[in-house]
Amino acid sequence: MDSPLNQDWLDEVAQRRLSADEAAQWRRQLSERPLEARRLEEELALNHLLDSQPKPRVSTNFTARVLSDIQESPQQESRISKWWAEGIARVWNGVRFFSGIVRRIWARSIPIAVALVCVAIPLNWGWQRVQVHRHGTMARTAAELSVAAAMPGVAVLQDFEAVQLLETRSAPDDVTLMQALREDAP
Repeated sequence: MDSPLNQDWLDEVAQRRLSADEAAQWRRQLSERPLEARRLEEELALNHLLDSQPKPRVSTNFTARVLSDIQESPQQESRISKWWAEGIARVWNGVRFFSGIVRRIWARSIPIAVALVCVAIPLNWGWQRVQVHRHGTMARTAAELSVAAAMPGVAVLQDFEAVQLLETRSAPDDVTLMQALREDAP
């Protein structure tokens, strides 16, 4: 017999009736563990009580009667098996119901999908054109800012001689405007 520390001793005691020597050995091994020793005594007392009861008499044709009862009433089902059968039927009906809905939606969704594609392609093309335009505007702005950044600062422009050194070219419209103003002046 193995040590009770290595296995579930209660299962071993409950599996069969122990002899007096085996019970004494179990008592010695469990003497340092009072809760388990008390559980062992309860199990041994229960076994003794069951052994002292008279054995019930079973008729000689007991098995044949049970088998004939089973064969005669195959329609009698337990509540659990009825519950399972009804549940499976409900699930199957639900699956059939939803598959019908999916088929109807699928039949109607093909034209909707085609219409969505026909709307999405031009929208996508337009969006890309807007993005190209925005990127071009940002590039032009960056170029203008880089030119402005290259211009001389305020300190340089305060010196009048530096301002005269800057190249200034008059536009043809400016020249015509200045001549017109001179002619009108008294």
